[in-house]
Amino acid sequence: MSTTTEMEATNLVREGWKMLVEQLGLQKATQFVMLLERGKGDSVQEIHDYWADASIDEIHHRVTAWKSKQP
Repeated sequence: MSTTTEMEATNLVREGWKMLVEQLGLQKATQFVMLLERGKGDSVQEIHDYWADASIDEIHHRVTAWKSKQP
C-alpha cells in the first residue's frame, strides 16, 4: 500500500468536501464533518490547511462563488 502524499491528501479532502456539499448542502456537510472528529485527528488539520488563513468573508465568498457555478 502506498503512502498518500500531502498533495494527494489535500486533493482528496477537496474532492470529498465537494461531494459532501453537492449531496448534503453546505450546512449539513459542515455538520457532518464536525461530527466526525470533534476537534481531533488528521481530518481537522486537513480542513484547517485547506482554508489556511482565509477570513470568514473569504470563505463565504469562495463557497458562494462555487455554489453559483453549480447546476
